[in-house]
Amino acid sequence: MLLSANKTPVFPVALGGAGIGSCNEKVFFQGPVSEKQAIETVLFALENGVNLVDTSPFYGNSEKKIGVAVKEYGNRSSFILSTKAGTHPIYKGYSADNIRQSIDNSLRTLQTDYLDIVHIHDPSDTDFKNMMKNGGMATLLRLKEEKVILNIGLGVRSHDLHLQFISSGYADVILPYLDYNVLCTKADALLKASHKKQVAVMLGSALCMGLLSGKNPAHTSIRHYAIEKDVSVEKATQMYQWCNKNEVNLMALNYKFILAHPAVSTIVIGASSKEEVRESLNAYKKIISPTIMTSFLKKFGLS
Repeated sequence: MLLSANKTPVFPVALGGAGIGSCNEKVFFQGPVSEKQAIETVLFALENGVNLVDTSPFYGNSEKKIGVAVKEYGNRSSFILSTKAGTHPIYKGYSADNIRQSIDNSLRTLQTDYLDIVHIHDPSDTDFKNMMKNGGMATLLRLKEEKVILNIGLGVRSHDLHLQFISSGYADVILPYLDYNVLCTKADALLKASHKKQVAVMLGSALCMGLLSGKNPAHTSIRHYAIEKDVSVEKATQMYQWCNKNEVNLMALNYKFILAHPAVSTIVIGASSKEEVRESLNAYKKIISPTIMTSFLKKFGLS
């Protein structure tokens, strides 16, 4: 289980930093987000129970905005701050030097003296193998020993890489994405393996880039990711229609489905505003009747 520095367990909904990192140079989701809006979003999340904020130097100017919010919020030990290394625009790569420089830069930008989690971000199979041999992992382990970082994670799509990481014995947490939700359950075997080894799971892209947000998927426009290659927009639309007919919120139902998996510690939401955070928190709190859940799972072949 993931714990904050003051030993508080992670809340089931976490804030992902891609949406608020959206800027003119790098657009995520619907478009650029101002620093003011980003800071409001982080503060609103932290003030309303969310106690994990996950970001990356790859996500536009997300770290900078979160750093300002973190400084303003204070009470650093009350929440988990998670970032990534390997995809930094300047210190890109998985060598000991790149990892060290990326983390040093993140500490400065996030205005903190330690990081609860550093995920190795999007390595290829070769990158990962080299990192295990050529000092990248040794650097992470040294920083963990020095308590500069408290947990080592891996944020990547490849289930095979996650399984290699879990087998290495170095994994504290993994961040798979897009592959465990009501539209796609391909990550089930990975989650079970993670649970068996007591490796925590932060689940990314739970809403399939907005298709499961409770709004009509047929009208959802995703600017930075071709989601239709991964999941069926048609099936998402059928789920949306079924939920409307049965007066249940699709986002809420999807969150209940994901969090029912014993491996999942938290769902990382890519909210760009405090309204979107509020929506996710409301969905998480909604009570879904067992009859409705059973009926949905049966209808869409998930039971």
